[in-house]
Amino acid sequence: MRRIDVVVGWLLIVFGAAHLSFTRKFDPSLGMNAVWFASGGLLMIAIGALNLLRVAYATVAKGVYIVSVIANVVLMLLMLFIAAQVPLRSNPQVIAGLILAGLLIALSVLRRSGHAQAHHAQTGK
Repeated sequence: MRRIDVVVGWLLIVFGAAHLSFTRKFDPSLGMNAVWFASGGLLMIAIGALNLLRVAYATVAKGVYIVSVIANVVLMLLMLFIAAQVPLRSNPQVIAGLILAGLLIALSVLRRSGHAQAHHAQTGK
């Protein structure tokens, strides 16, 4: 499951980089709308990187786990808001974002419960 977690984190980074690369196409004048559009890509890149940190360090840095889960939930809420605002048939990237955010939430919760069970088995508590 760790490998899947890493792959999904990298997929979000790639998804964010692709989003960022479409900024000029979205707003050729590179005005304020472009800044907001680019910030969405940067947000996805940062959350993807945070999830990779969670995979690597959650057992020794509890704060990384907490911040990562919060970021995943915020990303999901943002994607749900966007999904409510745009027609999904012509915006399949929104569905992809929803899937990635959902997977990251599920993986972070599932892997955390697996770590807790392993810790309890090792300590006998």
